[in-house]
Amino acid sequence: MDKLQKDGYSKFLKDYFETNRELFSSLSKSQKPETMIITCSDSRINPALLLNAQPGELFIARNIGNVVPPYLPIKGSTQAAIEYAVNALSIKRVVILGHSNCGACAHMYHKQSENEPELLHVKEWLKYIIPAKSAAMLEVHANPKQNIFELTEKHNIVTSLQRLMEYPYIQNRLIEDRITLEGWWYDIGTGKVEIYDFSKRDFLSIID
Repeated sequence: MDKLQKDGYSKFLKDYFETNRELFSSLSKSQKPETMIITCSDSRINPALLLNAQPGELFIARNIGNVVPPYLPIKGSTQAAIEYAVNALSIKRVVILGHSNCGACAHMYHKQSENEPELLHVKEWLKYIIPAKSAAMLEVHANPKQNIFELTEKHNIVTSLQRLMEYPYIQNRLIEDRITLEGWWYDIGTGKVEIYDFSKRDFLSIID
């Protein structure tokens, strides 16, 4: 066990676990989160830290690019996580959490050189981001001053929200007003979070 693991685990036991024994005793029996976060695998993104959430409060699914794939009932770990969260845990809110400087979105504009490794699985996965790239390119065509990478990140969030609405069990809960869907964009450098406003079709600061 290296120093990071040993020191980190020791600090967790001493400074956090010991002062929250009742919480962990309760969590050892069951979980009842009300919010699901679908976010990126990027090491810089920590939803629990961002929201000051305690263990048991967030059900988190990660993948490259915080993508929600189309509804396919026969395969996919992200689809399975969504299905379990909604149908088994009765999640009340699903948040797509995207972020600035997203490598997955930036890769959509990258031309591979001869010396780069072949990332076949990544290449296939990133096909889900093509609609966001197309929408961003269209906006930049109309206004070249806009940041195409940030636009792609935000359109990718909106595309994932739209795909969530294709999941039959989510459709039913939306109709019955038993679930809410949200899209968040997090700026790593400033800490700013913008939330997607469905009525205005734009991202607005969550705190003025």
